[in-house]
Amino acid sequence: MANGGVSMTEIHQLLSVHPGLSDILCMEDAMRFIRLATSLKKHIIHAQKPSYDEVHPPSVLPCEIHQFLGSAMNLSSDFISGCWKAFRQTVWEYDSSEHSSASDAYIFHEHRAMNCLTMHALYPVVTKCNNPLCTAENKVLKATSETGQKIVLFTLEDGACATYHFKLRCSTCETTYHNNYSVHRKVRTYYSGVPEAIEVGKHQFIGRDIVQLFLNLTLFSWTSVSNSATIYNTSLAKPVNQPSQWGFSFNLSSEHIWNGISHLAILEHYEIENRTLVVPHDWNQKDRLVEPIKERNRLFAEKGQPEWAHYCEKCVRFFKDEHGMPQYMVRAIVSDGITIGHPCCNVAHCSEELEHKRKHFCPGQEYLQDVCSVEGCSKSIVSGSMVCNDPEHGDIWRKYQSQNGANFQLKGRLERKNVSNPPDEDTLDQIQKLQDAPDEGIEELTCEQKLAAGIRQLCARFGRRQTHSEQGTCEQLMVRPCGIIVARATFFGSETVPQTVAMLKQVFREPGSMPEYFIYDNCCGVYNHLRATNDPLLDTIGCPVDVFHYDCKHKATDIVCQEHCNPHKFPELVSSNGTWYFNSSKCEQHNAWLGGYHAILREMTAYRYEFLLDELILRKNRMIAKKLDRDGHVPGHIPNLQQYS
Repeated sequence: MANGGVSMTEIHQLLSVHPGLSDILCMEDAMRFIRLATSLKKHIIHAQKPSYDEVHPPSVLPCEIHQFLGSAMNLSSDFISGCWKAFRQTVWEYDSSEHSSASDAYIFHEHRAMNCLTMHALYPVVTKCNNPLCTAENKVLKATSETGQKIVLFTLEDGACATYHFKLRCSTCETTYHNNYSVHRKVRTYYSGVPEAIEVGKHQFIGRDIVQLFLNLTLFSWTSVSNSATIYNTSLAKPVNQPSQWGFSFNLSSEHIWNGISHLAILEHYEIENRTLVVPHDWNQKDRLVEPIKERNRLFAEKGQPEWAHYCEKCVRFFKDEHGMPQYMVRAIVSDGITIGHPCCNVAHCSEELEHKRKHFCPGQEYLQDVCSVEGCSKSIVSGSMVCNDPEHGDIWRKYQSQNGANFQLKGRLERKNVSNPPDEDTLDQIQKLQDAPDEGIEELTCEQKLAAGIRQLCARFGRRQTHSEQGTCEQLMVRPCGIIVARATFFGSETVPQTVAMLKQVFREPGSMPEYFIYDNCCGVYNHLRATNDPLLDTIGCPVDVFHYDCKHKATDIVCQEHCNPHKFPELVSSNGTWYFNSSKCEQHNAWLGGYHAILREMTAYRYEFLLDELILRKNRMIAKKLDRDGHVPGHIPNLQQYS
């Protein structure tokens, strides 16, 4: 009685009553008909007349369901009628909740002693050795174990499943083949493409569709990986597939999700570049992809996003001559920034990565941790404090310690962080622990705060620095007016005009790629900088201030701004109906989206921070490009411009 309360004997008896069916239907086919019909039970009921009594099955199937079952079972109309006549009472009494993929998996677990068969067993994708250095004549692989390795597979449809991972081995070259990769001499070589199940731990695999779901949750609803793990464990885990004695936890962790996202993104990247991912096999799981991730970070920083050369009717304006022939085109790029960031070296404008996110100085500046934290003081610190033996400096340290645990101080820290979304449980725990660990989570005390607290003249930094300052911006974006994000850059310190100009030149350094207009809230500063440095870029690009900032924040008495950066003086930016052709607010809109990641990103290490931001932007660009195509804006890439040239 394993099939929803229906035994194989009962099905056999039903078939024997209808000899015509038994000639063409096997037991499995009969059971499939029962399952399909049961799944359509509500549709069958709703298709009946109002006077119908749903306690008993109808004598005839509705036409559309009759046709569907015939197509699905590859049976004629007469045989479908015969099946319904034979099995309709069974369908009406069938308990579909007892027969699903989950219950199939449970049956496998109940009988796993027989050859370790499970519903989701994982095997290598190859059956013969593909090592080019192998000299074996017979390259057929052999199993390394008859029982396989116990693992936990996190799936979307069946939850966290107990199953087995079988490995194969070449006896000649001693290459071992796993589900995701092969290993030879402690070197792990991944197969091409992204596997259906991604290895995220020594005994843990996660379905590719689950990783994509978590990425979409982050992309569309700013869900952190820790919250995603909680959602999965509470809503999707399905304990029915979890034997009590398996040896491994069935809880999905945030680190599992991060490893899944990293592997998915890197393997997709390598597939696009037609490369093979090769990493050390004997490294820890958390370190194995660090170098490939940093490599992709550098590539995106230097070359921009894959949609770097994008164009469409919303971000390029074509002008024609009197004969209707194309004469020239006008492109625009919009730039702006937002204050988010990650921990960085306490030395101002130092871009070297921290060894650990809780460190205050990068490896090259670690000696400064023994130097007094008061600005301008170079004396050594007194043991147990962060200041020297100067009495005034000691007073600052004691004042800092006394205020550090106060409620108003904790509230001030949250206000300074400007968290856009409610923090997850991990963030709340960190805030609660601030009293016990005063250095953690503290960006800095501003001079204004110290003056308010009674500290005069002297300024000190006792906490960690973030990549942004109070007056500046961390993430600078270059965006097409259609919404495609071309590039992103992290500014260490305040957003400055020279940094913005340098980013513009870096992003559009390929000949023919520089847009005709650069729209920016401080384009008058850009214009003055280009003119002061005699930069030839000034002769090829227009610098209008975006409309909103020009009308609200730029003085009419600024002659340079009025003469050279007034957007109203650039007729190519105005449509024939008097409206603005390009949407100069796209950066502002993207900043509202990026602001939602503040709580997720602010405690990440630098390489993870950059990697996740780039991946989210990449996926958002894909979504925008698809919408532009659906809306008929003809998206494409500018001819003769290659991203990775």
